[in-house]
Amino acid sequence: MNVLTRKIPDYYYEKSNLIRLVLFTAFFDLIFINIYKPFSSLTWYPVSEFKFFLFSSLVILTGLLTVAISRVIMYFYTKKHALNCIEYGIWIVLEIFFLSTFYTVYSCVLRPEREVMETFWEASENTSLILLLPYAILMLYFSWRDKEQKLQMLGEMKGDAGGANVISFRDEKGELRLSIKHSNLL
Repeated sequence: MNVLTRKIPDYYYEKSNLIRLVLFTAFFDLIFINIYKPFSSLTWYPVSEFKFFLFSSLVILTGLLTVAISRVIMYFYTKKHALNCIEYGIWIVLEIFFLSTFYTVYSCVLRPEREVMETFWEASENTSLILLLPYAILMLYFSWRDKEQKLQMLGEMKGDAGGANVISFRDEKGELRLSIKHSNLL
């Protein structure tokens, strides 16, 4: 099976992970933009640091709302359809597109002399860099946590039934559904 058409793991769109993604992204971006001031962002608008914090917070809140709406739609969509890697990538590109569009509108309202398409392309580049870093961090964390849970379940399967050789089958919630005792196992 082609890597790009492979279905993404279910933990990418579990409700708790989607909430973590939205909150972590907003928190990360707020700190990242206001502490590190990437892309010479202080020179975009000649304002005080406090006003910069307010403006960046407003932009980040809009981004938070956009990502939250996107992930709520994803949550309900994936209840009936599984996403593959290409579809998930397109989903993220669309998030970046909408966030860039919102930023362009903000920017052109505050500074009407700015060229719209230039502002949009700059916004797209910056949004991609700012959004993809927390997404990558969280996807690695979710993957690690999923592997840890699977290893723990394997350890429990091996240790079930007082040391007897037992194969345990659990559902997605981790509840025991079936145990098979076998004397020549392992």
